[in-house]
Amino acid sequence: MKKIYSLLLLAFGAFGVAQANPGDTTIVVCQQNKQMDWPSAGTPYDTAVVFPDGSKTYRKILLEFTLGKYACPGYDPSNPGEGAGQTGWCGDWDYDVHTLVLAPTDTLELARFITPYANTNFPRTPLTWRHPYVFDVTDYYPLLKNNAFLRIKYNGYSGGFTGSVRFIFIEGTPPRDVVKLESLWVKSSPYGNTSNPISTNITEKTLVMPGTAVSAEMKLIITGHGGDNTANCAEFCKKWYQVMVNGSMNEQKDIWRDDCGSNFLYPQSGTWIYDRGNWCPGDLVHDNIHKMPATVTPGSTFTTNLNFQSYTSGNNGASYNVAAGMFYYGGFNHTVDAGIENIVSPSTLEANYRYNPVCGQPVINVKNFGSSTLTSIKFSYGVVGQTMASYTWTGSMASLNAMDITLPSIPELKNVTGTNQFTVSIVEANGAADQDNFNNTMTTAFEAAPKWSGGHYRVDFKMSSNYSGQINKTNWTLKDMDGNTIASRQGTASSATYADTFHLANGCYRLDVENTTGAGLAFFTAMTTKGYFRIYNLGTGNKMDLPKTDLGNPGLEGNFGNGFTQYFTVQNSEVVGVGEIEKSTFSMGVYPNPAKDAIHIEVLGQLKEKAQIQLTNIVGQVVYKNETKDQNVYISTENIPNGIYLLSYTVGDVKKVEKVIVSK
Repeated sequence: MKKIYSLLLLAFGAFGVAQANPGDTTIVVCQQNKQMDWPSAGTPYDTAVVFPDGSKTYRKILLEFTLGKYACPGYDPSNPGEGAGQTGWCGDWDYDVHTLVLAPTDTLELARFITPYANTNFPRTPLTWRHPYVFDVTDYYPLLKNNAFLRIKYNGYSGGFTGSVRFIFIEGTPPRDVVKLESLWVKSSPYGNTSNPISTNITEKTLVMPGTAVSAEMKLIITGHGGDNTANCAEFCKKWYQVMVNGSMNEQKDIWRDDCGSNFLYPQSGTWIYDRGNWCPGDLVHDNIHKMPATVTPGSTFTTNLNFQSYTSGNNGASYNVAAGMFYYGGFNHTVDAGIENIVSPSTLEANYRYNPVCGQPVINVKNFGSSTLTSIKFSYGVVGQTMASYTWTGSMASLNAMDITLPSIPELKNVTGTNQFTVSIVEANGAADQDNFNNTMTTAFEAAPKWSGGHYRVDFKMSSNYSGQINKTNWTLKDMDGNTIASRQGTASSATYADTFHLANGCYRLDVENTTGAGLAFFTAMTTKGYFRIYNLGTGNKMDLPKTDLGNPGLEGNFGNGFTQYFTVQNSEVVGVGEIEKSTFSMGVYPNPAKDAIHIEVLGQLKEKAQIQLTNIVGQVVYKNETKDQNVYISTENIPNGIYLLSYTVGDVKKVEKVIVSK
């Protein structure tokens, strides 16, 4: 039976419980559109919760925290800030948001994420923006029973964000039973403060492993904050911690995220590309899992602690926010249990934005929930309503590990249009039926990849000026679905401009643009000269839509961080003429249009006679004239006034005319 426990305070002071459609899912709603503001840093938002009574087992428990926005009184997103005449802040900053459960027996932090720089004027974060941050909290089930309190701690100094929290309990058998869990540390501690060292706040714990448990793991959530005057710690400095067990180091790990430039939510209205102390703006904070060594045995007493890298802060402005628990597990409930965790592509989920849309190979994420290593998985997959394809993956996936698996291309992804559904199922695992069918099938909505008509294209690529004192190297590669490279370019010179022309046959293609500094080709005012990446259809002269670099705003063009991937399908491709240009094969591109610094003319084919080029204004005056066999011609606009012009390119008795606008 599907139940919805909706914690809405009724007029007579009771919490309501509503029944819904039959099923095996229980949903507990804890907060709905709670407006969060700066006092929460000292006074968190606590809500009484009635969880299921513990009489059933659950295959998976998910915590879904949906972050939204609200309008702050008197705030103008075009004039944010704290200066004279400015209107303050509202959803403009990256704040850490913590979700904790306060059960009768213990208090643990369940999940943490960071709000994005979400100015309302930015195309990805309008006032209507909402995003669900989803966390697997199955192992916290011993605390998610009966009566408890849910706490939202919003460490922000301005408002603008709303929070909605619900738990999704899915009945079934979990991968492992949690015999016991206990909190270790839930606190923010100074780092590098000699008068209040972190070692006096994060102290050693003495624990006893239950006799019925077979393994123990520490789950740790840690983020660095503050920008001191020594090394900009702990938000922007890379330090490590060690997990100590019985006085010996068990594992060492950096407190660092090095992939913020690949954030799914971009561009943001602040420094979203900067790598940080184990977090990125707008993204969830990942748990660090540390397995206890074999010396920790059932019934034994052991100690554990965290040892932090030595550091002295000049102004005591650094801190780490630490939340950790020890989890004791029984044995695995299944030997062979493969589960589909995510359809990366095709998908319309915002978290998968960078990988979509696609016209080629689907990508799924699979996890091994069983005790045995997975060596083969047979999949059935395809577009809903179409013929399903089959594929058997072979490899090695250890217990509790997960990986992305790329499935072979299917023609339906190339041919469909509009909104569709994609489905994938696990048919066999290790050559036999999977022991748990609960997580064997997943379906998601997706949008078809764009269709490009005609086969003649040109990449107009400009490097930015130096970024942080170094060349902002940017490379691009275009491949077909067989992995063949059709065209590529390595941008190695600051502010250089490159032009590459190619012909594409009908089919699906993948364009990858990669930036080595993580700053894209433009990042606000970080570069003196901004770069750009544009593609033009030489048959029409039109600029192709590349939303992951165009970004819906000319001022944001190129602000894509580490890079982007764009799939597209070519239709109605023309045959490229070789030899003398004839009327049937004449293809010319003129760009950019409007032109600022120069007009670029690109012609396909091999000229056997010179072309006559002429540019005239609207009253018929010739402002430029040239005779050449060059098929790449640049006309400087330095001495050409702003206005509308006609550009003619004539070879023999074949003539092409394009309207060109000069706007400097």
